[in-house]
Amino acid sequence: MTNRQLEIILYLNEIKKTTIQELADKFEFSKRTIMRDIDRISSLGVPVYTQSGYQGGVSIPESCKFQQSFFSSEEIEDLVLALHLIDRLRRKDTKSSILKKIELLIPELTFLKEQDFMDYLQIELFQEPLYKDETVFRTINKALDEEVLIEMEINRQKYCAAPLSYALRASGLYLYASDGAQLFVFPIQDIVNCRITDQSFDRRDYQKFK
Repeated sequence: MTNRQLEIILYLNEIKKTTIQELADKFEFSKRTIMRDIDRISSLGVPVYTQSGYQGGVSIPESCKFQQSFFSSEEIEDLVLALHLIDRLRRKDTKSSILKKIELLIPELTFLKEQDFMDYLQIELFQEPLYKDETVFRTINKALDEEVLIEMEINRQKYCAAPLSYALRASGLYLYASDGAQLFVFPIQDIVNCRITDQSFDRRDYQKFK
């Protein structure tokens, strides 16, 4: 589950009913991406319903209240560990804000797991954040979600390619991308002048590069 999907759950839990367009406007993603998010949330067992037509939309039952059983102890532990790893990848602190959202659902358990990691875990994989330009990272993330091509410059050479996935290696964070003919592996720290284009792609067309 992504941070955005968790935010959608919390938002729906608060207002109970909205529309795909309103969610797309609020979270600044396309309707197609929000619909994929809703499908993913539903597959996790969250009672989110969609209805087309007049007075349709996206809704969650009025009676729905997330209980402590929404996440197991092991799942909370995994989430907190993942947040600590992410915290070592970037300069911006997103760990604190995400933890606060999870604490809204399971306050005591999340606090205890966070204290355990703070007391007993040291992450020494990287001396400094793996990417320094938050704009590049946000652009790539949005292109991955929206399935659109990006234009970027690496070592003064320009590329237009479909972003496929990230790869975390001992030497750093890399982007797998393709122009349809070949697969590229770019160090994130080398990417500059990255921007989203209006050309979409279908990830299934690039299965041969996996």
